[in-house]
This record gives sequence, C-alpha cells and structure tokens, in this order.
Amino acid sequence: MNPESSHKKHIVWGMFVFVFIVVGFLLYRDVYAPIQERKEIAIEKNVQKEIAAAKLSYHRYTVTTANPKKELTELLGNNLPLVLGINRIDTAHIRKGAVLMVPDDFSDPSIFAPFPEVLPSAYIVPKLMMVSQRVQAFGIYEYGTLVRWGPVSTGKASTPTPSKLYFTNWKGVSVTSTVDDAWVMPWYFNLDNKRGISMHQYDLPGYPASHACVRLFEDDAIWLYHWAEQWKLSLNGEVVEQYGTPVIIFGSYEYKNIAPWKKLYENPNNASIDQESMEKVLSGYLPEILRKQK
Repeated sequence: MNPESSHKKHIVWGMFVFVFIVVGFLLYRDVYAPIQERKEIAIEKNVQKEIAAAKLSYHRYTVTTANPKKELTELLGNNLPLVLGINRIDTAHIRKGAVLMVPDDFSDPSIFAPFPEVLPSAYIVPKLMMVSQRVQAFGIYEYGTLVRWGPVSTGKASTPTPSKLYFTNWKGVSVTSTVDDAWVMPWYFNLDNKRGISMHQYDLPGYPASHACVRLFEDDAIWLYHWAEQWKLSLNGEVVEQYGTPVIIFGSYEYKNIAPWKKLYENPNNASIDQESMEKVLSGYLPEILRKQK
C-alpha cells in the first residue's frame, strides 16, 4: 500500500473515531443523562406521593335528605367536585341513603389522583391520555407529567369498552347518536370512527354504564375537547396523514365485585394504580405511538 494512501486512511479513521466519540458524548449529555435524571426525579416524586397518600383516610358519609345536592354543597363547599370525582358519580344520581367516600383531610388535593405523578417512559410523548377501566378514571399526561385526572363511566357489562390504543379523531360540540337519536352527546371526541366509540359528557351514575363510550363530567369533557388534537386526513378523506392524541384504555372492570373506590375507607390506595403497572401498560403501545406521531 502506498505510504501516503495509508496515512490518509489513518486520518480518515481517526476523524471517524473522533466524530463517533463527540456524537456519543453529546447524546449522553443532551439525551441519555437528562432522561436518567428525569427518571430519578420521577421515581422520587412518585415515592413522595405514595408516602403522602399512605396518610390518607376516608370515612363513609350517608346522605340523609331528599336534596343531596344542597346537603352535600353545605357539607363540602368547594370540595364537592372532588368528592363526586372520588365516588365516580354526579349529583343527579345521588339519592337519600346513598353512601359516599369522603376524605378526612382536603389540604392536599393532588394526592387524590389515582395515577402516578410522572411516567418516565412518556417523557417523549407531548400528550397522552390513559383510561383505567378498573378504577374508572382518566389521567392526562404532558411529556410524562400528570396534569389532570377525573372520573369516567365506560361500557357496561353487555357493551364493554374495548381496551386498546386509540387516537382522537374528529370532534363536535354536540353530536347525536346514529344508534338512537335521543342520545345527544355534548363535547364529543371520536376515538373509533368505525364503531362509534368516543368520549363525551354524559351521566356518571357511579359505575360503568355506557354503550362502550367513555363518559365524562362536563368540566372534564370541555377541557379535553380543547386539549386533544384532531386527526388530519388527505383531501379525499381516505388516508390519515396525521393522527390525533393517543388514548390508552386499559384494564378491566370487575362488574360483579364492589367498586374499588367504595372500599377506600378500608384502604385509601384501593383505587390507585402504581407507576410500575402504568409503565407496563404504556410499554406495549409506545412504539406505535411514536411511529404514528412522527
């Protein structure tokens, strides 16, 4: 080999190694190290929340009058919406004699969320909604940080909501059902265009009661209506060019058993989901989420 050619080859290889080292260092400094740091912070935040939640306690309150809304408003004041959320029920479905779970201390509202504060695996996902059928609640994450949660009512036993990954499609302020035109669904966001599965404001009776949709409180439905993204279709409307916000509906509801939140006075974490369980669910869908949100 020509000495000059060999020398050039060594220079090229040297430059390649140098670039490789520099790129590796930058990736570690700007990508890997920050992610690891965020994961450590996430773990600590979740631990702190679990410690705080462990101090939670509830008592059973029995509604004594024929006007539950007035009774509960006088008793709870501004904490009424939180108590309704904890019990997965709206005031229209509370009757005299109903038993509600009421916290003994309202000083830190953040600890009532049934979801972990952070999901490290979701740090690269701008928006993510997760709906647990077991605990009948949704959690909203932005770059892995929980920003909102609320109660839901998913499908009843005869018309269960399929647990899977969805993406929000199209929306409407008020949509009439094609199954029964008596069903008017405010703040509607479609999830499955073929089956008509969606999320929208509707009655929350304290248990799964829908025809496979995800029912929400009005405040939550309005918030989600403005927060989630719609899909973008091709001009002929046949190709999805950009997917909407990912929505993971997971788990299953035990219809024949007592609802988890109705036993909070026994175990304040009975209707909660830990970080490990959430990460396990997310890991199964994350590759598809990232692929479709490029």
